[in-house]
Amino acid sequence: MQSILEEFFSGRIFPEAQSFSHNSAYGRALAAVARTEVNLLAKLNDEEEILLEQYTDAQMQLNRITTVDGQVYGYKLGVLMTAETFLTSEDIIA
Repeated sequence: MQSILEEFFSGRIFPEAQSFSHNSAYGRALAAVARTEVNLLAKLNDEEEILLEQYTDAQMQLNRITTVDGQVYGYKLGVLMTAETFLTSEDIIA
């Protein structure tokens, strides 16, 4: 395996791709969303289904953007904290 950064930038590591247990809080919430969508779609006509699909697509895009922005912000914050540790190490090394 190459370095983690090389793996990431070559596209072999996907931070958003994570497994989960169906019995976890996430798994149960996802199942609830799926059940609700099935029930809702059964009550909508074709035009309303299209509108719901457009809404969910826009919501998914917003969630994706928010997730990426949060990951980038967290990464930058971590790098700054690490940099500060090295830049001020003389304060703790006697």
